[in-house]
Amino acid sequence: MLAQLTGTLEIDTSTNCLTVNNGITLVDVAWPPGWTVATRDNEIALIDAAGHTAGKLGDEVYVGGGMVDLARTNVVSCTGRKDVFVATGLSGP
Repeated sequence: MLAQLTGTLEIDTSTNCLTVNNGITLVDVAWPPGWTVATRDNEIALIDAAGHTAGKLGDEVYVGGGMVDLARTNVVSCTGRKDVFVATGLSGP
């Protein structure tokens, strides 16, 4: 899990999933355990396990982790794809 995904936080409107747009496609991300999506200050935000805002829609982010084939793990795809980027952490530019 030594990859880095760089892009913009976006909603996949067909599935309502929070994804990362890497400039080519929307990447399905399995956020770390305890992370969630909520509305903060009238904006959709990614909330970390401690309850802090990790990012908001439109933010450029750097996500540590790696792509995982769902056939080899128990990770669930939000968008229904066969692989997801399993996040281990997130930072801004």
